[in-house]
Amino acid sequence: MTVINEPASETEALTIDKSASALGVHEFSLLSRIQAGEITATRLRSGEMAIPVNELERLSHLSINSLSVETESSQPSEKVLGIKKSYGGLKRQGEYVNLSVPGYELRFSESEINGYRAAFGAIANEYVSLTGLKDQLDKPNQVHASSEKEVCTSEIGVWQVRSTLLNLGQSDILLCQRKNEFAVIERFRDEPLFAKANGNAQILLDGNDPIRLSNQFKENSQLTLEFMASNMVAKAQKIIWQQYAGERSARIVEAISARCRLVVAPEEAVSQTEEIRHSHSNSHGHGMSM
Repeated sequence: MTVINEPASETEALTIDKSASALGVHEFSLLSRIQAGEITATRLRSGEMAIPVNELERLSHLSINSLSVETESSQPSEKVLGIKKSYGGLKRQGEYVNLSVPGYELRFSESEINGYRAAFGAIANEYVSLTGLKDQLDKPNQVHASSEKEVCTSEIGVWQVRSTLLNLGQSDILLCQRKNEFAVIERFRDEPLFAKANGNAQILLDGNDPIRLSNQFKENSQLTLEFMASNMVAKAQKIIWQQYAGERSARIVEAISARCRLVVAPEEAVSQTEEIRHSHSNSHGHGMSM
């Protein structure tokens, strides 16, 4: 992974979501290449990952002033937020502490939950996408098969598509074969800016054992999803400290971090967490944790 250690300002680098929007690709595509050392990244002072302006210009073959950034800002549904209310309970500073969020045992008051709502709302679209990608990795038989039977570009030549490993929306990641060679190839749709500058199909991994190659891709992808989750927490944390700084802010960050970690955790770890939570709930009856 190539990361510039000195923190950058938002005028010197674009966050991952803005960079992905400008280049027309999924954040997964950028973060996986950052992990592979193919893209140089930096961190903003908030801790959020970003791509320096000069690196974006290299990736797009355009000046930064020519890049268009459009990030989603839709209001998340109550289902995505997952906030639940119970009646009664303890009071703190005149407010009932009776609001819960997924993946976190402690309860919040109405004023505290506003911080959670704002911070998680800022990453809600990314969270939904992250959840979908994790489902695809865990259930490969449910991945929507690409309609392409062949990948052919001047940069990588001709490859036969054997299976679809991941749907990213803006691209598909495919397991392909050419004679006795195999490769994991990302095939971009609709020629986004990144593809126009770097090729409409790129080889991510190659080898002569398709099973080993698929497993290696899955392992790498799991790390990328964890990277995505960590970056989402940094993004949410920035909003909390800017807008809802206070003695309870750390608990909001902790709750969002726990939820993001849980969604990318291996299935066996999730099962163990649920068992522990269920056991803890039973041992405490219907009382509230503070």
